[in-house]
Amino acid sequence: MRVKAEFFADLREKVGCPVKEVDFPGRTVLDLVAEIDALSGGGFMRHIVEGGRLKDLVKVLVNGRDIRGISGLYTELKEGDVVSFFPPVAGG
Repeated sequence: MRVKAEFFADLREKVGCPVKEVDFPGRTVLDLVAEIDALSGGGFMRHIVEGGRLKDLVKVLVNGRDIRGISGLYTELKEGDVVSFFPPVAGG
């Protein structure tokens, strides 16, 4: 399956680009995170997943919908989906 992954703020630096077309054999957001982790040399997953769950302040959208309102990391993806990763953001 091929999806488009978008990375924002410091996650762009971790992955090395703002947008990546990813071909992977998995079906879920967690499978995609694991594939991106492998493609980027490791370290991406620890910014997104903690204790088998999506980190509290991280936001992941599939086609503009927050995965927390779907099935979390187990949200199923389909060909051509756009998955957006946002790190924790703080303001002051």
